[in-house]
Amino acid sequence: MIGFKNKTVISVLAAFAVGVFVGNLPTALATSAKTSNLAQKTFVVSINEVKQNFVFADEFSGTYTKSVTLSDGTQRQIELTPMIHDGMPVVRLKDTGGLTYMTLNGTTTNGKLMIQIEDKEASLAALKAQGWK
Repeated sequence: MIGFKNKTVISVLAAFAVGVFVGNLPTALATSAKTSNLAQKTFVVSINEVKQNFVFADEFSGTYTKSVTLSDGTQRQIELTPMIHDGMPVVRLKDTGGLTYMTLNGTTTNGKLMIQIEDKEASLAALKAQGWK
């Protein structure tokens, strides 16, 4: 029969193992999921400033670049590139020298500029699942 101290140790080890598994699950799912060529996926991008809309639902595949002039006269050069980074499907965002990564369906802001993208295929599948035609 297992004693109280042994049960506690086994419970702690089991909880630790579950924590390690759950902590690595997103990476495992991303690397084992169907990773079609992200350059071939179609995305929809919207770029906005608090005061104006530069782009609304502009579709792109591969790399997307856009130069915009904000209301204060500053210019921003935006480049979006879908890719695999650290085993995860992401969109690399270069914004006038800055570099960050976005999810395939996400929104980010940098100062006055807001950039929103969505995976067109996933969005259409979600709408269809909700009964939209």
